[in-house]
Amino acid sequence: MLNMPIDPVYYQLARYFESLPRFDQFSSPAEFREAINRIYAERNRQISQFENVERVEDRVIKGRNGDIRVRIYQQKPSSPVLVYYHGGGFVICSIDTHDALCRRIARLSNATVVSVDYRLSPEHKFPTAVYDCYDAAKWVAKNAEGLEIDPSRIFVGGDSAGGNLAAAVSIMARDNGEDFIKHQILIYPVVNFLTPTPSLLEYGEGLWILDEKIMMWFSEQYFSKKEDMLNPLASVIFANLEDLPPALIITAEYDPLRDEAEIFGHMLRKAGVEASTVRYKGVLHGFINYYPVIKAARDAINQIAAILAFS
Repeated sequence: MLNMPIDPVYYQLARYFESLPRFDQFSSPAEFREAINRIYAERNRQISQFENVERVEDRVIKGRNGDIRVRIYQQKPSSPVLVYYHGGGFVICSIDTHDALCRRIARLSNATVVSVDYRLSPEHKFPTAVYDCYDAAKWVAKNAEGLEIDPSRIFVGGDSAGGNLAAAVSIMARDNGEDFIKHQILIYPVVNFLTPTPSLLEYGEGLWILDEKIMMWFSEQYFSKKEDMLNPLASVIFANLEDLPPALIITAEYDPLRDEAEIFGHMLRKAGVEASTVRYKGVLHGFINYYPVIKAARDAINQIAAILAFS
């Protein structure tokens, strides 16, 4: 860590990062989730008070596997919409832990954001989260008039595991012959559960927030069997990538997931998909949630807001 030219603010955050609970301190994934979600949600409450959005509403919608909670942030009607899937390794986090981020995106872009509280592992294994996320996106498309959004400008996006889910939803929609998704916004997504990359080998140990050990643990919770890692709705990098919506892929310089996400962008372009990959320097995985203190995070959110506003 000390040999990397990371944003100096990380050293100011070091005590906070080192105080966060780790998965191996708990007897169950549910206990770990409860502990870390409480911390993240409280931090979000402190930030969210400064991110005023015209309308924020929680709803419960129907999915194939049961009810799904969503939170709708709307600045003005007839706007584009971002269906957002939070990160957290498919195991932790929620719409509450990403509330401030969604508020800021909605406020800066004047877009509507629909944040999806999909089912988590290990209680709900793959592909339950994928189906929840797809069903939520379909619900948005079918209810465009009631939601007062522009049905021709539906975006899907997410960070980390949520980026994986956004890509999987885009693949499902394409495979079903549906074209309601205009654009994908993938923030340091996990796209490959099978093949280690140089950035995983270089940054998979000793970094705050994400390391190889917790990545392996997340995978163990998400999948019922190793064969599921081959599924193109999981390791989306192995899917047929033709005819997918355009994509913005945001990566972090010192992130174990950096290379697989950037390779995914290259493969999308090779398949004829319009895809731009932007690497933010000096930052770690998860940086976008720390936008109050990390300039690169604010820049990334501004980039996302511009795509929503002008695409």
